Amino acid sequence: MKLLHRLTPSTATSAERLVTVAPLALARRTGDRAAVAKGQPVGWSPDLARVLSLPRRDLAATHSSASLALMETTLRASLGTRCSCASLGKRCPTSLLPVQRLALSEAARTGGGLFPIGVGHGKTLINLLLPLVMPECKVAVLLLPSSLRAQLVEVDWHYYGGHWRLPNLAGGRWFRPGLPVLHVISYEKFSTQEGTDLLTRIRPDLIVCDEAHKLKDPKSARTGRFLRYLREHPDTRLVAQSGTLATRSLKDYAHLAEYALRDGSPLPLKPHVVEEWASALDPGHVVAPPGELLKLVDPAHPLVPLEGENEAERERRRVRDAYRRWRNGTAGVVATDESAVNMSLVIRTRDPGKVPDELLAHIKTALGGQRPDGEEFVDELQRVTCARQLASGFFHRWRYPDVGGVPQDPDLIARWFSRRQEFNRELRERIKRPAEHLDSPGLLVRAAIRAHQSPPYDGELPTWRAASWPAWGEIHKRVAHVTEAVWLSDFIVKDAARWALRKGQPGIVWVEFPELGERIARAAGVPYFGGGPEASATIIRESGKRSVVASLRAHGTGKNLTMFSRMLFVNPPADGAAWEQAIGRCHRQGQLADEVEVELYQHTDELVGAFQKARDFARFIEQTEGTPQKLRFANYAESHVGKRLTLE
Repeated sequence: MKLLHRLTPSTATSAERLVTVAPLALARRTGDRAAVAKGQPVGWSPDLARVLSLPRRDLAATHSSASLALMETTLRASLGTRCSCASLGKRCPTSLLPVQRLALSEAARTGGGLFPIGVGHGKTLINLLLPLVMPECKVAVLLLPSSLRAQLVEVDWHYYGGHWRLPNLAGGRWFRPGLPVLHVISYEKFSTQEGTDLLTRIRPDLIVCDEAHKLKDPKSARTGRFLRYLREHPDTRLVAQSGTLATRSLKDYAHLAEYALRDGSPLPLKPHVVEEWASALDPGHVVAPPGELLKLVDPAHPLVPLEGENEAERERRRVRDAYRRWRNGTAGVVATDESAVNMSLVIRTRDPGKVPDELLAHIKTALGGQRPDGEEFVDELQRVTCARQLASGFFHRWRYPDVGGVPQDPDLIARWFSRRQEFNRELRERIKRPAEHLDSPGLLVRAAIRAHQSPPYDGELPTWRAASWPAWGEIHKRVAHVTEAVWLSDFIVKDAARWALRKGQPGIVWVEFPELGERIARAAGVPYFGGGPEASATIIRESGKRSVVASLRAHGTGKNLTMFSRMLFVNPPADGAAWEQAIGRCHRQGQLADEVEVELYQHTDELVGAFQKARDFARFIEQTEGTPQKLRFANYAESHVGKRLTLE
């Protein structure tokens, strides 16, 4: 700055004045929005200029009927291919749905894709056909939840293979020369220690991400590995699709849009600009005015005013609608803007009876930071989780069982716990800088062992000289501990069992916690389906003649459970996307009932707050994604105790 002042004094004075007096003005002039404070209107940036310059297109008019028909013809299986539809009790999938045709054609044209396609619109067949339409694709990877892998490989592959040409399945019984090889990998396997270099070993030309919201957190080991591979292999094509790409924020999928569409992404590429846009578009009470984002608004699409809507709410809805239209008009984006089903959906609260006073007192204590057994919580997640457990009559704690009939030393347990906390603090700091073989807690532990071993490690794998490891490593195996559920009341268990045993009305009881699910299942005399491939393969074979209890985490996405039309949510999630996915297991194409019924418990403030958050997120998803959300269009009926759930 001194040299600049000597050469051009007036310029230096002006620049110094901008830096010291008006940093926000400087940020706006230079296009660097990183310095703009939260709450400020969204300003101009090179990223916004790039998005505004992207050519618009009418998706339906981009692909001619003749070209779509030709593509569909080339994808059909040859005559004589064995059809297994009758044995599966399904109708033959003899033609592609309109959105399937457009998605496949758009991916082939663009070389990638961002597909916010709603539940029930046929994403599975799109996944299987994408390697065949993508130019020069020889090796492809399909990433999907582990709960869906068994269904795809054992059921869907044969179902669709009777009517459509499919790629070679890696590890399958047959290989047809000239067709690409498809590796089907679960996100869970990708998250394990062996997954750190899994993509590097496969070297795919194309990666297809089903339920792509599983990669929403760039800080997680799973997403970090994924993004690191794409950075190091920029020629890899990417298609990301999900019914709920944005579960809580635009930040959930901005990084996926970047690698799927590169400079053609309709979202910002710079993280600080993504943050700024999110502050104006995301759900929440403290938001930024849309500012320059209003340049996305098309006067040809005026909003219809809503009753009771104030000006700020209307402006926010206007900019969300404009963003959605702009995104969906971008090359490489295929979105659905209608529900896949038209049947009725009813949501009501269920009264479990009087909540025991003891539980209410413990919930209050838990939210204050202390577990019923006296242990102090260290973060908000622990407090909320414990309160959710207590709302169902139990809580988790660690237990230190006798070893060989001898009680464990209390002083040793105290030292063990203290050293564990110290090592975990260091671990949390190191994992903020992930690298190959150093991007998960397990891999970092191995690296710490290598760094401190004797004789010194002499290999190719990285080491991590954690200062706290010697003390923790010396003691970490000397204390045995298990997690146990402590039950205080069975009032929810008994009521959920009564719901499951309602005569002639079987349904699904959704639970968050395995112990709770197993206890309800025992009380009702019905099966419980937890995690694992066996449960995933078994639940889809249920006839719907009896109720079942199921893990929301394991079975709340991807599966077709239309044999049921009733659901009870014992632990209502606070995530609008989780609701959309779970209700979509039954409220989807193939459902024979005229109406799908959903009931949920709302007997504590935490459960009421969770459902309110879910509805806020559902409104955000609907306004930015365009697909009607089930929590938004459902009929909210009178509950058993005369209370009423209201949408707004």
